[in-house]
Amino acid sequence: MRCTSTEQHRHAISDTFYCRPRRKVLTLNRCLTDYLETNALEKRGSACFRCMLGRINREQFAYQVENGD
Repeated sequence: MRCTSTEQHRHAISDTFYCRPRRKVLTLNRCLTDYLETNALEKRGSACFRCMLGRINREQFAYQVENGD
């Protein structure tokens, strides 16, 4: 999966979006939690393992927290 978008959007932890790899609507909180847990424990069978969308969500959320947005 390739991602070329560099737009920074404001995200609240309770925001929802459609997760393509899991094929359902998730909150940003659930996405970040599952993404971090799956990659930390290397659960290779999970759709969240090395998920590009999860990585992008994590980076954007961390950027907001760092910059106080």
